[in-house]
Amino acid sequence: MSSVEILCATMHQTDFSKIKSMNIHSDVVFANQADENSFKELEFDGHTAKMITTKTRGVGLNRNIALLASSKDILLFADDDVIYDSKIEQIINEAYNRFPEADVIIFGSAFSKNGEIYKKRVPPKGRLPVFKSLKYGTIALTIRRQSLLKAGLYFTELFGGGCVYSHGEDSDFILQCYKKKLKIYAFDSVIGCTAKDSSTCFHGYNEKYFYDTGALARFAFGKLSIPYMLYMALRIKEDCTLSFFEKIHFLKLGYKNFNNLIPFSNEMR
Repeated sequence: MSSVEILCATMHQTDFSKIKSMNIHSDVVFANQADENSFKELEFDGHTAKMITTKTRGVGLNRNIALLASSKDILLFADDDVIYDSKIEQIINEAYNRFPEADVIIFGSAFSKNGEIYKKRVPPKGRLPVFKSLKYGTIALTIRRQSLLKAGLYFTELFGGGCVYSHGEDSDFILQCYKKKLKIYAFDSVIGCTAKDSSTCFHGYNEKYFYDTGALARFAFGKLSIPYMLYMALRIKEDCTLSFFEKIHFLKLGYKNFNNLIPFSNEMR
């Protein structure tokens, strides 16, 4: 059985209490951004937990720190608001046994508010086309560590919470996997539930969201950047008060300003 290691990006942790609150039953690396530089290690239930605390900021950099400290066969990216299935190692190994040629396997996720599950996002089992994979993000993405090292993969430090642009590091990482010709599959088992009661980096589908999406299109999508922006303007309708033309305006503005890394400002509204 392949060993599994969770790589969790978190902030301001002082102990290993996330092991219990996230229901972790595997090895884990906590990349913890706080106000000090330190390293701690804990043995629990036959597994090892590492806590790497740095003064750095930015989710992409934090995930890269966790990657540098990884050591197991299969890596699973995590945020600290996910609660995992107790049999996560068994589920992940079952998937890789089913698809031994896979470099990457994306699993299903559940989402909760006020302690109640209100939505599940479960991919169809088998090979996963590029655009369908983007909606699942990396919190349900596993990758063979050997494949990651051979491909030289890492997370961008321009996109995501705490960065110039507030989201998009997940999409860029998945696109990198495709560009490096990794074999990406999906497995229709839900491995965890994410609490959506609050978010420190998502503040709705507002002007900044579409501006940052335009910047992501230019950075990551190449010749597909224009179709991607059009797709995003058409797809996002619920919980969005912007008109189609307003969304296009901010997408184009973010796209245009990316070369100079100009962040969104209220004056652009």
